[in-house]
Amino acid sequence: MVDRSALLAALTATAAQGAGGTLVGRLCEAARVVSDADGASIALTPDRRDYASRSVLWATDAVAARIEQIHDVVGRGPASDVARTDEGVSLTLADTGTPWPEFAEMATRHTPAVLLAAVPLHAGSGVLGVLTLYRSRPGALTGDLEDLGFVADVIAVAVLDGTPPGTTPPRASWDERSAIHQAAGMVMAQLAVPADDALALLRAHAFALDLTLPEVAHQVLDRTLQFRPEEGP
Repeated sequence: MVDRSALLAALTATAAQGAGGTLVGRLCEAARVVSDADGASIALTPDRRDYASRSVLWATDAVAARIEQIHDVVGRGPASDVARTDEGVSLTLADTGTPWPEFAEMATRHTPAVLLAAVPLHAGSGVLGVLTLYRSRPGALTGDLEDLGFVADVIAVAVLDGTPPGTTPPRASWDERSAIHQAAGMVMAQLAVPADDALALLRAHAFALDLTLPEVAHQVLDRTLQFRPEEGP
């Protein structure tokens, strides 16, 4: 298991480096980078029993998109089982005895992928979607399935929790709302991201650190939580 604080910091920093694009796209790319994968995709699954009905929110490259398409052609695969069972999976495509032989054979023929991992996305109760990662090089992904699940859940809380962009929890006091908005402004300045993205990243940190949103906001205001290292003189 890797250091979760370091993983969270790397995920945030990598997501902030992307120029333009949507937050979900930058976080998908960040998940690829921190896990040392060659590609990644994020799919939203309104019906866990029917993976074909999903919405693919982002694929980092053509291979990741092709892997999603192979699920549709074959009818089942690792990501569809993850959505149904709420359990992450990892497989080497060349291994015999895989539960998805047709999927593995087609993925091997049509993509350079040699290793695949899929983990569920959670924001609150239930599975909201699946994060799928692949490698086309020998070697394992960085972190185990539990670590990858942590990354997936941080992404889900940031972009899929249903909170309207730019809003704060309805029960927050005026002081708490003020602190949250001030902290979001500091995150905007630190990472050069828009307001909605800054608030989403605050939510993700609150989830990952098991804190409330106001508690994370006050850490930012007190400068005990930095979203990037301060530049030297």
